[in-house]
Amino acid sequence: MKRTSFLLSLCLAGFIFILLPHHEASAAQIGIGTEKTIVQNPLEMKRQAAQKKREQAEAEKRARLQAVAKQKAEAEQKANAKKRARQAAKQSRKQVKTDRSSKRTVTFETTAYTTNPENNGSRLYNGRALTASGYDVTNTITYEGRRIVAVDPSIVPLGTKVHVEGFGDAIALDTGGAIRGRIMDLLVGSKQEALEWGRRQVTVTFE
Repeated sequence: MKRTSFLLSLCLAGFIFILLPHHEASAAQIGIGTEKTIVQNPLEMKRQAAQKKREQAEAEKRARLQAVAKQKAEAEQKANAKKRARQAAKQSRKQVKTDRSSKRTVTFETTAYTTNPENNGSRLYNGRALTASGYDVTNTITYEGRRIVAVDPSIVPLGTKVHVEGFGDAIALDTGGAIRGRIMDLLVGSKQEALEWGRRQVTVTFE
């Protein structure tokens, strides 16, 4: 019995002795594996660099195309704005022409005068040149941007706004002793202008 136990112990010890080196070798191999460092493949690095370069080139190309598209859009907007402005101006001129053609027009005989009493036979009031409506024209020949004309108030009431052919937009603010019927006297800035105007038959459009 003792001999059998001894043999079993001897066999067990031998078995352990055989397995122990293999176990240590496995542990050593595991340790070596954990200490390894990963070295990247040079070909992979080159491929990634080339890919990055392509992506950057594509991004720059997209940016250039976007810039060109933006410039083109801005140019088109400016061109359209100019076109609309021209159309609006054309329409405005057409409307003015239409409005005037639809208003009453009368032919008047016109002459021109100045505020100087020596030229028109009028007189000053306390050194001031006043129209029949009381407007002071000592230092001006316009009223609210309009030229001033003298009329027969029975034909053209004072305050009437008109457009005189060759003279412009005007307003009736004055009268004259020699103005009767369809006669109109135009206030100008100098005797020379009055002489140059002379006596003309013009079309007057009533507003």
